[in-house]
Amino acid sequence: FRSINLSGAARYRTSAAMGNKASSHTGYEATDAEMVMEKLSGASVIKNALTSHSTKIFNEDAMKTYCGASVLKTFKQSVLDGSELGPDAKEAIARGMFKWAQENGATSFAHWFFPCRMGGGAMGGTLGALKNDTFIDLQWASDHTIKPFEATFPAERLFVGETDGSSFPNGGLRATHTAAAFTMWDRSSPVFIYDGVMRIPCCFVTHYGKC
Repeated sequence: FRSINLSGAARYRTSAAMGNKASSHTGYEATDAEMVMEKLSGASVIKNALTSHSTKIFNEDAMKTYCGASVLKTFKQSVLDGSELGPDAKEAIARGMFKWAQENGATSFAHWFFPCRMGGGAMGGTLGALKNDTFIDLQWASDHTIKPFEATFPAERLFVGETDGSSFPNGGLRATHTAAAFTMWDRSSPVFIYDGVMRIPCCFVTHYGKC
């Protein structure tokens, strides 16, 4: 973080921005000056970061709240023994996670994975990859010629994704039509929201496909 020292000219501009009322009342001027300095120095951001960290992670507490205790118990057991979740549990988790994401301001989701073995996990790094999708889809059951949109998050989009294996540095680039790639939620890693996107930590699998 960077500290900012206002010069005389900057202090003058700050004082002028407060108006005549501010300059005529010493106490009021001091209060407003402190607010300006806090905003410029980023102190308010630091305070928010320290008090709101880990608040947008779909952890066990969030799953219990949005999916229910029985679903949480089933999920934890599946993580421990590697068993497949049933359709009802998957639907309940996706439905609860979608509600949680909407309440926390997310408008899209992304399978977040590392096509290179040495991927470090840094946001935006070249060793990490995202496949973004918006929380919308067509209403396929509609009888309209032009299908309307709806906000949705099907369970299959949470647990499994598909992408293009030739687009990532995974050790052997090849033609797009022979490079199927798939992602699957690593259920031992919690889903989280970053920059308005619900990020789903995933494993990444690709192969030399033959068409």
